[in-house]
Amino acid sequence: MAMKMIEGKNISHSYEFEGSVNLSLEGVSITVQKGELVAILGHNGSGKSTLAKHFNALLPLQQGTLTVAGLDANESANFWEIRRKCGMVFQNPDNQFVSSVVEEDIAFGLENYDTPQEQIPERIDRALQVVGMSGYEKKSPHMLSGGQKQRIALAGVFAVNPEIIIFDEATTMLDPEGRRELMETIRRLHRDHRKTIIMITHYLEEAVIADRVCLLNEGRVMAQGTAREILTDRDLLAEAGLLPPLPVQIYYDLKEEGIILERCPLTGEELVEELAGICQ
Repeated sequence: MAMKMIEGKNISHSYEFEGSVNLSLEGVSITVQKGELVAILGHNGSGKSTLAKHFNALLPLQQGTLTVAGLDANESANFWEIRRKCGMVFQNPDNQFVSSVVEEDIAFGLENYDTPQEQIPERIDRALQVVGMSGYEKKSPHMLSGGQKQRIALAGVFAVNPEIIIFDEATTMLDPEGRRELMETIRRLHRDHRKTIIMITHYLEEAVIADRVCLLNEGRVMAQGTAREILTDRDLLAEAGLLPPLPVQIYYDLKEEGIILERCPLTGEELVEELAGICQ
């Protein structure tokens, strides 16, 4: 039986602002198994980032239960260990840098978690190799491209060897090339290093690589299923205020014109295969 890395039940959370209470999460239940890549989708304000901050113990539980890597997230004594086991890559990598030199920045996190000094250089080298940034040890993070910065931020997270890595809208500020580089790195972490990965995103094209998708709307879980089940359901996505990936939209557009493909494609490659099939 697969190990549950995250198990949340009936999580609700409200923010108080200028005397008014705004409900961000309402009765959310979610389970993430060890080694899964789970995408949490939703429009802006759907509660995605609030949920992610619970997983990393950045927000205290107000209601419900949550365990992360076997640790009770309602116990403040577990917060530090939860943050070590559940690393987080944020939207703006500049907010994660504490040093003007890449290797010093990664070393800072390792030292915070009491890594023996003799292990730090090797851990830095391996983390940079994993994210495809070997040779950048002496560079300044602030002189790098957006995609490179995000991979350096990820190296800092990976170096402390978390069991879970959360990407909280990590591609939002990147150009297309930076997004492509980061998504390829996420694929490698999942495929080659079997990390449990949670992607918080509103880019549905990114979610096609997920083992499972959780769709949030107005703070509630609207649907959960495989990427193909969720991302090809145009009516469900419309109800959540989202547009389907382009290949899915093309499938439905062709269908309305009387051109029926054998299956609804999720990716550009699948779309080409389906179009080639009807041209033969």
